[in-house]
Amino acid sequence: MRPDDAGTALQIAFMTGRSDPARCGLSPQQSAFLAALGGPGRRLHRLNFPYLAALDGHRPVALPLAAWRNAWQYLSSRRPAFARRHRDAVLRMLDEAPHTVLLAGSCGLELLANLRLPPAYSRRLSVFAYGPVARGAPDCRRLLCVRGRRDGISLRGFRGRAETVEGGHMDYLRSDEVRALCERFVQRVADAEATCAST
Repeated sequence: MRPDDAGTALQIAFMTGRSDPARCGLSPQQSAFLAALGGPGRRLHRLNFPYLAALDGHRPVALPLAAWRNAWQYLSSRRPAFARRHRDAVLRMLDEAPHTVLLAGSCGLELLANLRLPPAYSRRLSVFAYGPVARGAPDCRRLLCVRGRRDGISLRGFRGRAETVEGGHMDYLRSDEVRALCERFVQRVADAEATCAST
């Protein structure tokens, strides 16, 4: 953990596929959603997976190209080379706080599972997955999945349990309902971690 974050009990970060593989900066929509989750004792991580400062920045990508690139990342993440290439950067990000809540959008849950994090890190990780597309859930301390009623992509792409919300696959970060669910999840994680730290 960095010295200037010594008072941070909880870190919040995104993990999604990258529509632009040359960048991992947050989109304006992601930045606004993340900012709404800020508060005392919370560190907001301003980069998306794979959390490399050299790849900061964001530029819009046309939806068909973004969908193709995300599908490619979903499939290629199953190869052992994916974990070898990205695991260390993810572990460095997780080391910045005692516990991290990952906001895993779409194929982010599959990417996380395929990193095969060491158990010691999985125990320091909770996941809020929205519109998940994954073969299964990764090892983590706590998991909450939400799926839109009109999200046929997630309905076909994830067979795990999920809470139902209004909207489709591209609507989650604009939804007040999703934001409220995420805030409650983050607060429950924060309360549970504070209790564990004091016992």
